[in-house]
Amino acid sequence: MPHAETADSTEPKKLILCFDGTGNTFSGSNADTNVVKILRKMDRNHPNQYHYYQTGIGTYDINEKSVNKTFVGEIGSSISKTVDQGFGTTFDAHVIAGYRFLMRYYEPGAKIYVFGFSRGAFTAKFLARMLNKVGLLCKGNEEMVPFAFRLYQRHLQGEIRDSETAQCSHGHEDDGDAPHSHTGEIRLPGQAPADVSDETREASNEIDAFSQTFCRKETNSDGEEENIKVFFLGIWDCVASVAVLERKARMPVPVTGTAHHVRHAVAVDERRVKFKPALLAQDIRAAVHNHKPAAEEDIKEVWFPGNHGDVGGGWPVVVAEQADSKKKQPLLCSSEQSLIEENGSAQSKPPVVKLSLWGRFKNAIKTWKADKASTDLNNDWLQMSDIPLEWMIREVKKCGAKDPSAQVHWCHSLEPFEDMMKDPQRRMEATHGFMHDTLAFGYGTAFFKVLMWKFMEWLPFLTRWELDDATSDNVKLLGWKPVTFPPNMGSYRDIPRGAVLHRSLLDRLQTFSNYEPGNNHGDRTNDCFKGRNKALVYTGKITDNLTPEQAERLKESHFRVHSEGGNLVWEEDERHQTYDFNPHFKGAENRGHFH
Repeated sequence: MPHAETADSTEPKKLILCFDGTGNTFSGSNADTNVVKILRKMDRNHPNQYHYYQTGIGTYDINEKSVNKTFVGEIGSSISKTVDQGFGTTFDAHVIAGYRFLMRYYEPGAKIYVFGFSRGAFTAKFLARMLNKVGLLCKGNEEMVPFAFRLYQRHLQGEIRDSETAQCSHGHEDDGDAPHSHTGEIRLPGQAPADVSDETREASNEIDAFSQTFCRKETNSDGEEENIKVFFLGIWDCVASVAVLERKARMPVPVTGTAHHVRHAVAVDERRVKFKPALLAQDIRAAVHNHKPAAEEDIKEVWFPGNHGDVGGGWPVVVAEQADSKKKQPLLCSSEQSLIEENGSAQSKPPVVKLSLWGRFKNAIKTWKADKASTDLNNDWLQMSDIPLEWMIREVKKCGAKDPSAQVHWCHSLEPFEDMMKDPQRRMEATHGFMHDTLAFGYGTAFFKVLMWKFMEWLPFLTRWELDDATSDNVKLLGWKPVTFPPNMGSYRDIPRGAVLHRSLLDRLQTFSNYEPGNNHGDRTNDCFKGRNKALVYTGKITDNLTPEQAERLKESHFRVHSEGGNLVWEEDERHQTYDFNPHFKGAENRGHFH
């Protein structure tokens, strides 16, 4: 007889967990990350909605027993936090803290939302997968949580080890065979291994026994018992630079089982080697070899313009004086950049904003941070990161509309934000917002910290994930692979073919002539967003009956209106229209099986 718990007829609980990025914490200003901003817009007084917020890795000493410490204690705590920021040594403690919140407040039928930014996004994703694989322990078993974490870690390392073994065994296959066959005859990084080792099978069996003995269950739509699963996972620019895991988990892990709805906003312009993205596109292929088809899970990974913090937040809006008055305005991109629409007509220019000589010098020697809390958060300046924030809120609402019982309750602060984003003049603060660069002086990061980041770019032993996705027919498409040499040297992130690009990226390419990010598909010499056709769009369907003109435009266009199942998807709000990136070349299957 099934022993899964059943929900009562009242509205189910919503459990909302928010994990901030490395070094990020609450400031009460526009410098808060999107994790804090989305939490601020939720109804914290609703009786059926519970909220959990965790400051970023490296913001507190998990071992401290007193808030008021001695001088020696402060030094020790500071060293501990610095090491944690650099290497993520307390990653397990952050995951376990979120897991215990769910243990304490989960009730049958509850809908779980998890949000995260940067390493907090990696924490959120790891927690969601652990929850679905191991299960949620019954209340009162807090002492067993570390054991559950180690069980999942052991299982994960077994999958990773098997994947590495399978990859090595096929590393010397005949180069004449294309490795992108959907039959799975040739394994790619991120695919499930053909053979499961005895150690991995033993770990999986132990997890299943543990789950059946100690964990709570829920009933799915087919009436079957299964482990509890996160309803919505929303992450901004997930990075995997957690040293504790990097030493053990170099291969991607299966994405199936993460959540019913997954949304990932990724930064196009981030270049640091320690901030390479942990993409769903890197591990999505494992889903077609494991468990249920990925199509049963609603997954979107969308690329936005900007630096890591321009997508996830954390930068303050820099305010300067207009050139023609003393009125304060947010610092926008250079007024010397041309403003041309797709049809060639000139746009109305934003206010010309400049920094004084002292302002430029001051902003080059120290990291930009909020000086004080904002006096009116509901009417504050907008910036680039507000576009991915609005997109994420919109996706939460769309998923809730499909399942009314899962709808999030928002508070009064959401409406003024949405009104500002709809106002063309106010929205320009975000679309034309200042773009930061942590590898350049005077673009938001302190002088000596820029030197530190630049130094790391030339270290020859830092492993990162790179794409090997050339278009030539005689070149083997290897997909994602770990690379140590040559060093990163400040190179842009690789973007897989068929990746989904946000309208704001297209707008910025069309608006600013000198905006040409150096992203490509793994070939460092073939930048996709440069040249006269960098923002060319193909809006038709791809069929076998294209005219020569249509075929030529398709060949030259990097942007194609996003399609699902062969049908073009036109968003009701054109501000959030999405486009498929170079899907028509050989290798488009590296996009994975999600949209």
